[in-house]
Amino acid sequence: MKIDFKTYCDKVYGCYIGKNIGGTLGAPFECFRGVYDIDDFMQDVSSPVPNDDVDLQLVWLSAIEHEGKNIDSHTLARYWENYVAAVISEYGTGANNYRMGVVPPLSGHLRNENRDSNGAWIRTEIWACLCAGNPALAANYAYYDACVDHSGEGIYAAVFTAALQAAAFFESDPYKLIDIGLSYIPAKCGVRNAVELVLKCYKNGDDFKTARKKLLTAEPSSFGEIGGEWQGNAFVSACDKCPVQKKDKDLPKAVHGYDAPASIGIVIIGWLYGEGDFGKSVCTAVNCGEDTDCTAGTLGSILGIIGGAKSIPDKWKNGCSDKIVTCCLRGDLLLDAPESVSALCERVVKKFPVVSSERCEFTERGFTVAAVKKLAYDENTFYPYQQENFKELLEESPRTARYHFSGLTVKIGFDKHFVTVKSGERKSITVTLCNKLYLPQYATVRILGLPQSWEVIGSTECCVGLEHWHGSKVNHTNSCAFSFVPDAVSKGKYELTIEISMNGRGERVYAPFTLFADNAL
Repeated sequence: MKIDFKTYCDKVYGCYIGKNIGGTLGAPFECFRGVYDIDDFMQDVSSPVPNDDVDLQLVWLSAIEHEGKNIDSHTLARYWENYVAAVISEYGTGANNYRMGVVPPLSGHLRNENRDSNGAWIRTEIWACLCAGNPALAANYAYYDACVDHSGEGIYAAVFTAALQAAAFFESDPYKLIDIGLSYIPAKCGVRNAVELVLKCYKNGDDFKTARKKLLTAEPSSFGEIGGEWQGNAFVSACDKCPVQKKDKDLPKAVHGYDAPASIGIVIIGWLYGEGDFGKSVCTAVNCGEDTDCTAGTLGSILGIIGGAKSIPDKWKNGCSDKIVTCCLRGDLLLDAPESVSALCERVVKKFPVVSSERCEFTERGFTVAAVKKLAYDENTFYPYQQENFKELLEESPRTARYHFSGLTVKIGFDKHFVTVKSGERKSITVTLCNKLYLPQYATVRILGLPQSWEVIGSTECCVGLEHWHGSKVNHTNSCAFSFVPDAVSKGKYELTIEISMNGRGERVYAPFTLFADNAL
C-alpha cells in the first residue's frame, strides 16, 4: 500500500486542521458535566484559541528537528524541562520529578495522581504523521512521550491513539482502525474496557446519550466534576449560550485523575454515532461533556487523516483560524515554534523522510509513503533501539528505566519500593544489558556513588557476557543485581550512576539515577 506526496500532505493538514476545529469547538465546554445539543461553534472564533493539545507537539517537533529520529523518553524529558512552562496536574508532576532526578518512566508515575489522565493521548498526532503507515513505530514514540508524565491508563490511551492515527493514513474503516489501536494495549485495562463497551452499545442500537451514561458508569471520569471553564480566558460560558440539556445526578464519583478511559470512550462515541459526517461527529463528542476540547480535537484529527483536509466541509475550515496560540510553553527561549497550522504541517512533512526513511521513496514531486505489511500489533516484530516486543515494554513500565546507547540498551529495574531507601532495609536494583550489535560484547558493570557506610551485599562490580543480536532475544540480554543496606539515611536524595565499560573497546557509558529517603517522596 502506498500514498503519493500530495495525498500525504493533505492528510497531515487534515489531521491538524481537524485537531484545531475540534479543540476550538469543545473549548467552552471543557470540565462541564452534562449532555449538550450544539451543532456549531458557540463562541467568537475570529481570534485563535489557545490549545495545550498542540503545545507539546511543537516541542517534540523541535526535538526531532535537532536530534533526529533516535530520541527516547530522556530526550523528550530534557526538551520538556527546557521549553514547557506548565506546572499543573500531570505536566507539573512529571517535570518536577524529572528535575529531582527521577527518570522516565518513573517520572510519570511517582506521586502523580493524574498519571491516568488525558495529557498524553491528546498530543499523539506528531507521532502518527511522522510514522504514517507504521503504527508500531508511532506507538513506540507515543510510549516514550507519555511515560514522561503519565503511567498506566495515561500511557495506554496514548499508545492506542497513536497506533490508530498512524494506521488511518492507509485504512479508513473505523472498526478495523479501532481493532488496530486495541492490538497495542493490554488485554485488561480501562481504555480497552471503555472502547469495547461503546462498541457494544452502538451495535445494540443504544443512542449516544445512553452509551455515554453506560460509559461514565463503567469507567467514571473526574473531568466533568471540575465544574467550570478556565478562569481568565475569553471563552463564552457554555452554560450561557448552550444550557445543559440533561444533568447527571446518579453517576459514580471517580478517582481524581482517572480520566483517560472515559475520554477515549467519548472519542469513539463521537466517531461511531457521527456516522462519517465530520461536523456531526465532533459535535457529538462535545455534546457528551467532560474533556470536550480534547475528545473533539482528537476525533477531528482522526477524521482529518482519514479523509484529508479536502473532506472537511468549508463551514468548519472557514470558521476556524489557521493560527496557533500556545498556552504552556516558555516564550523566553528560542523554540522557533510554528505560528500556524500550515507552517506546522510543512515542517512535519519535511521530517517524515528522517523518521521513516525506509518507507519513503523520493519522486520528482516529493515522495511516496508505503505502509508496513501488518498494521496490527505483531509480537514477532522488534522495535527500534529496543530489540524486544512492545507488550513487554508496557508490562515492565513503570519500574524499569531505559537508557539507549549506540550499541547497547541499559535497563535499570527497581524493586517494590521504586526509588526510595530506608535505614536498615535491603535495597536491590537489577541492571539488564541488551546487545544491539551483530558482535558479541563483554561488559563490566559498576555502581558508583554509594555512601561508604552502606553495607554492600555481594559486590559493586560484575561482569556480563552478551551474545550478538541476530533476531532472537534468547541470548543477547544479560542481567546482574546490586544489593545494599543503608546503615543510615541522612540525606534526602542520593545521586548514583551505573557505569558500563566494554572490554576491548573504548566505549564507556553511564546511566544515572537517584534514590530518595523514604520520607522524601
